[in-house]
Amino acid sequence: MGRVIAIARREFFAHFGSPAAWVAIAIFLSLLGVTFFFNMPFFIVKPAFFLAREASLRWLFEWMMFLFTIILPAISMRLLAEERKLGTMEILLTLPVDEFDVVVGKLVGSIGFLLVALSLTLFYPLMLVILGQPDPGPILGGYIGVTLAGAAYLAIGLLASSWTSSQITAFIIAIAICAGMSFADRIPEALGLHSLPLLDAFSFGSHFQSIARGVIDTRDILYFLGVLFTAVAWTIFSVESRKWKKGA
Repeated sequence: MGRVIAIARREFFAHFGSPAAWVAIAIFLSLLGVTFFFNMPFFIVKPAFFLAREASLRWLFEWMMFLFTIILPAISMRLLAEERKLGTMEILLTLPVDEFDVVVGKLVGSIGFLLVALSLTLFYPLMLVILGQPDPGPILGGYIGVTLAGAAYLAIGLLASSWTSSQITAFIIAIAICAGMSFADRIPEALGLHSLPLLDAFSFGSHFQSIARGVIDTRDILYFLGVLFTAVAWTIFSVESRKWKKGA
């Protein structure tokens, strides 16, 4: 565990040592502010905040989930791809650490970065408390939901990063997977069809909606954790298999 923590600490500070991380946070907070306060006539349609007269963060979390499908793959694309491109992955694995330590450590460090980004949005619930009397259940559920979903997005991005030495390729693959899993439940609606239970069960969106209403269902929690653990296990296998190929 100490090796995982050491790698996580290294990765956490590496994020904040990169200008890309600060740019990502600035873009995330700016877009979140625009979509929260102003009328959005497209994609996730919503009225302007002060016209809606609703003490709710539902739209904030909806847009946060959408932005995560782009921002988090951009953050995670370098995690393993950069190590492979620079040739430092082999050096790292010659140290007294194994593939599990490297993969889990990098993911934990990135989740720490995610938590810092989310902490910068606490202005919104504070504002609601000042302006009205919001129901704390959906707010707490929303933050639990976006944290779980964000961690799963990062795990998927880490997996994509293990498949290639190109950060751009990893970014595109991660966005495709994250977007597909996030909006799978909306495909039938876009085609003018009724919802399909299979796509609802597969979609991040449908599981997030339940948690965001303040209903903490263990099935939804297990879904996000299942995606996260599956992506981690697959990433470890991917890193190990590449090492075997090099040794062959």
